[in-house]
Amino acid sequence: MSGTPETPEPYVSKIDRRTALAWIGVVGAATAVGAGVVVYGPMKGGEPVTRGYGTDPKLTKPEKAPWSRIMIPEQLQTAAVMADYILPANATAPSASSLGVPDFIDEWVSAPYPDQVKDRPVIMDGLNGMAHKVLKVSAADRATALAALAASTDPTTQKFWKKFRHLVIGAYYTTDAGFKDIGYIGNVPRTSDPGPSAEVKAALDAQFQKLGI
Repeated sequence: MSGTPETPEPYVSKIDRRTALAWIGVVGAATAVGAGVVVYGPMKGGEPVTRGYGTDPKLTKPEKAPWSRIMIPEQLQTAAVMADYILPANATAPSASSLGVPDFIDEWVSAPYPDQVKDRPVIMDGLNGMAHKVLKVSAADRATALAALAASTDPTTQKFWKKFRHLVIGAYYTTDAGFKDIGYIGNVPRTSDPGPSAEVKAALDAQFQKLGI
């Protein structure tokens, strides 16, 4: 250990269930929604049997979701630290945690659909293993631990890191801030169409001349 331990700011939920549930669909769970998870109610094998929203979720009462979020504060805080390591704030874009990406991760691992159930132990075990390495440690030790995680060649560690990074980046770049960060301007009406720039026209003319057209 080096330096003075610095506990990150406790993560505070940024988004509601409606937003988180819709976010899952956008990032990739929509294909799993129609899989038909079993009916909610009795216990089976020590675990509560849950069901999903179905193929056409209304999301009119997201607080009535048939499953509960399962991540504890320490896991959320670890997810926030790691998400911000992947996508920190910069001069033009906010950090991943400020957009509520840890809430998305929580909703993802809590959902009962096949893809999410498969990812759950990978994410949860990984976060549990990283908690003591990034919480209540110095900034230098935190940076070292995160760099070691990203560079690890251990198959289990790699699987966790790749899955977690995929979810963070996938979630971030489906937000308005993420769209803005990559310059995406889709779904915005254009009042005029100026056509290609002079530079583009010159480049095209040069290629046309080479082709003899």
